[in-house]
Amino acid sequence: MNYLVESANHTLYQLKSFLKQVSQEEYTNPLPIFSDSTIGMHVRHIIEFYQCVVKGYLNGEMDYDARERSLLQESNIEYAYLSIDNLLIDFTMMQEDKSIILFTEQNMNEKKCEINTSISRELSYVIEHTIHHLAIIKMGCMNVYQHLQFDKDFGFAYSTIKYRQRVHSDLSA
Repeated sequence: MNYLVESANHTLYQLKSFLKQVSQEEYTNPLPIFSDSTIGMHVRHIIEFYQCVVKGYLNGEMDYDARERSLLQESNIEYAYLSIDNLLIDFTMMQEDKSIILFTEQNMNEKKCEINTSISRELSYVIEHTIHHLAIIKMGCMNVYQHLQFDKDFGFAYSTIKYRQRVHSDLSA
């Protein structure tokens, strides 16, 4: 479980480091390349998925579809920083894996599905989901805000990073 928490922390530190370069105006500016969504909307989405995992850890059940969808998180970069900091604190309590129930809407029916899962499985999913959104943010910003800098691994899955390192070391040998 600790390695997953470390990975989750790493993605949030990457996000936080990136956000330090972003102005409040850039954070809330609708971008055509994002279908008029904003950096803030993607950040809020990332934060809320992690918040679902924390709630699942505490309550034994979770529902990604019932996220808060906080307008404050997507419109106020300072509040987003605080939300990330709170997640980093919350993750310190997550020492052991737990079985939980995931509620999800996977069709147009009114009835939600119930899936037996675990915190480690859901945290693993949210880490990959976060990396996917970091990649989207990176692509959009590279197109519109060329002055923003990105860590070389920003938006890349850990398996891709390891593969690149392996291929690079094989080519250097």
